[in-house]
Amino acid sequence: MNNRFWIESIRFTGENVADTVVTLKPGINIVHGPSDTGKTYLAKSIKYMLAGSTKPFPAETGYSTITMVLRTEQGKVTLKRGIGSTRTTVSADHVFNIPLDDYAAQPTENNANEMTVSDILLRLIGINERKVVLTNQYGSRAPLTWKSFAGTLHRSEGRITSEESIFSTAKYATLSAFLTLFYDHDLSLQPEHEDPAFQKTRKEFLAPHLEERLNFIDNRLTELQDHKPADRSTNVSTEITELSEQLSRMTAEQDGARRRLATITSQLTSTEQELSVRAMSAHHYDDLASVYVGNIKRLTFVADAQNAISNVEAPAACPFCDAPLEQHQEAEYKNVAQVEAEAIVRDLEELSTVRTSLDHHVETLQRRIQDLRAEQKTVENQLSTALLPRIKDLSARINSLREDEAVSQERELLEAERDRVQIELTHALTTEISEPSFDPAGMFPQSFYMDMTRYIQEILHETHFEGADQAIFDANEFDIRIRHKAKRSHGKGYRAFFNTIVVLALRRYIFEHATHKPSVIVLDTPTLGLEHQKSGSELVTSRDENGRPRTGLLRNLYDHMVDTGKYGQLIILNNTDVTPTTRFNSEDTTELVFGEHDEADRPGLLIDMREGDENHHTPNDEQLSLFDKQ
Repeated sequence: MNNRFWIESIRFTGENVADTVVTLKPGINIVHGPSDTGKTYLAKSIKYMLAGSTKPFPAETGYSTITMVLRTEQGKVTLKRGIGSTRTTVSADHVFNIPLDDYAAQPTENNANEMTVSDILLRLIGINERKVVLTNQYGSRAPLTWKSFAGTLHRSEGRITSEESIFSTAKYATLSAFLTLFYDHDLSLQPEHEDPAFQKTRKEFLAPHLEERLNFIDNRLTELQDHKPADRSTNVSTEITELSEQLSRMTAEQDGARRRLATITSQLTSTEQELSVRAMSAHHYDDLASVYVGNIKRLTFVADAQNAISNVEAPAACPFCDAPLEQHQEAEYKNVAQVEAEAIVRDLEELSTVRTSLDHHVETLQRRIQDLRAEQKTVENQLSTALLPRIKDLSARINSLREDEAVSQERELLEAERDRVQIELTHALTTEISEPSFDPAGMFPQSFYMDMTRYIQEILHETHFEGADQAIFDANEFDIRIRHKAKRSHGKGYRAFFNTIVVLALRRYIFEHATHKPSVIVLDTPTLGLEHQKSGSELVTSRDENGRPRTGLLRNLYDHMVDTGKYGQLIILNNTDVTPTTRFNSEDTTELVFGEHDEADRPGLLIDMREGDENHHTPNDEQLSLFDKQ
């Protein structure tokens, strides 16, 4: 199985703009035209869709979505992502076992257990499980992602003329990534060492802190000796549990007694109130009986008076003036008084009966009050002399046991910490500062350097570079050296030329030797710096009527690239005036020209939108397709 993929198409869509489709071939793809026609937009869009994070162009263009189709021998995978979106919608043929879903670009701490676009791309080249790269000479770990090596394979315009090696960006992580790609190395087995700067800091600053902590622990342990718990026959936790159960039962009993006391108190109050009402009624009855007795006496006096008067003869004349008196009919009061007195006697008898009953009820209430007060005193005595002291004693014993347990636990923790701190202090004072041990360049086999040197020399021979046999891939610089001279000793045009040579050699090494083959290479303006070169130099020996290089090293280099489509997909973005006049018409090669002249395929990438131009216009043409020429 060939573990690689290539970009089949890139589609740009948005509201009120015509779709733009870029159709690519698995071999050589060249886009050239004037500056600011969208070539860099295309390079940035590829990077953005392949697990990138930076927007490839502003939203003012009107284009809001990019859709990229990746092709493999097993099928295709489609990536769809909005401009500025943090997630990509991925759909794939069933053979890849990739669910249709939205995925983040790269793994982070927040999505460590989720599949990402980077994971999917790595799966397409045969890396099915998360692997690590080492990010420094001390062996610090980080996840292997597509970004770990994409910077080497996708040379931007700003880095094509770099004086540094194409592998120098995050050197340790990049070389770690290629060790995994080439040889499927498991770098997690590499030892990890502390940074010497940290070791030095620990020795200078941590040791005093550890000594101070040790002194504190020793002093605290001495203090705890005064709180040493007594020897016990049972486990402290077990005893606490048993006492807590007793306390729970006693507390429940106490709560019951308090509820009973509250009930008694309520009943006592109610009974006393009723007795008070009954006593007041008895007083009223006594007052009423006194009234009845007085009335009987009054009526008896009336009857007696009438009896006395009835025996006295009435005088015929006034005893004072001797005048004659008229005869009167005397009223009969005796019988009336007798009837009324008899009625009052009957009422008095009834009142006496009620009063007797009331006295009996009062006596009952008084006995009830005595009983309730006796019961109240019994419950109060139970609370004060039995339950409360027992509860207090149990609580005190439990608190004492817990204090003993806390002291024991603190002592155990302090003793364990003392041992740990002592070990750390000894380590801080005695450990030798270690030297860096991870050298990724040294882990590449000698055959890698030999193959890279051979590929570089063969490419230079094909370009007719003088002194090609003196070019090597230097293991120390991990870069090309020409006639024992470093790349930085050359000008921008030659640096771009040499960097392109190294990328092409790496591309061939991946094709012929790598276990996992990331086969999409992007070169943005590989002739950068050539605009200042004049004909007659080795890079350009002659130009056509439009000023394009016709002969020289660059023309020969482009002729070579046209013949290397089998090594993987190569996408070249360049200005037309410095693009050699090579014929890009082989079976796996395609050419697209931007510009306003007759030979141009179209004005630019996003319809007629220029890079940096926010005032775009939407044509009435049907959907436009790039790289669709045969």
